[in-house]
Amino acid sequence: MENLLHDLSETLDKMIITYGDILHTAQEKKEQIIAGDIDKLESIIYQERNLAERVLLTEQKRRYILHSINQTLGNNTDSIKLSDLIEQIKEPYKSKLKEQYDAIIEVISKVEAINKINTSLTKYSLEYINNLIRSICSESLNDSTYQQSGKLKEPELKRMLFEISA
Repeated sequence: MENLLHDLSETLDKMIITYGDILHTAQEKKEQIIAGDIDKLESIIYQERNLAERVLLTEQKRRYILHSINQTLGNNTDSIKLSDLIEQIKEPYKSKLKEQYDAIIEVISKVEAINKINTSLTKYSLEYINNLIRSICSESLNDSTYQQSGKLKEPELKRMLFEISA
């Protein structure tokens, strides 16, 4: 049992580091969205994909260890939450796992907050670009048709500001 708790603690440490990297990447992404640097933003998105894969692998390991601990404890349920496990075990692992659990929750909360900001910034940037395009072009009212999917096809934007033949 002690080996499983040690493995769980190591896995949680890896998760804290990975979520910290995700937080740093999300903050960097925010800066690049504001700066409008598409090349760096593309690189950050690639980093995010790699970090997501690391989180997935670490999470699978965490679940496996929790499942093994649950079986060792003789619990009838298939899975156990980390917070429930912390209540069932004794020191010194109880306080260590509680600290790690709190650290993970804190970092995840920060990542969620930064991601909400990034989503808003991206949304407003796209709205700005769409409004700019609409100010240069006019919509053709005759092109409103339905697509095969049943959705209304957006009318094409026709050039209005610049004369093609000039």
